[in-house]
Amino acid sequence: MEEKMSPQQRYALTQVNIYQQQMQVLISQRQQIELQLKELEVAREELEKEQVDEVFKAIGPALIKKKKADVLRDLEEAKQKLETRIASIKSQEKKLNDKIKELSAKLG
Repeated sequence: MEEKMSPQQRYALTQVNIYQQQMQVLISQRQQIELQLKELEVAREELEKEQVDEVFKAIGPALIKKKKADVLRDLEEAKQKLETRIASIKSQEKKLNDKIKELSAKLG
């Protein structure tokens, strides 16, 4: 099939393959971040159940005593950052998908 393709079509096919590889990387990154987000939400839910004012937070290999409210605020900030990153990756995925569709149409 490639022998009958014009140089432009071969270039478009190469680009589609590159974009598909980039899409796989983005999907993998998004899935990892979504997993982190889920873990963070579970930690927050468990922390909210605790009837104490202070808790221990792991910072590297150490456990540091912190106010529960501060830890909850830290978790909320981390959640917002992860959600922003997911939104950014989804936007990149959409752009790549649009490019793939556009190039695929040129090939068809």
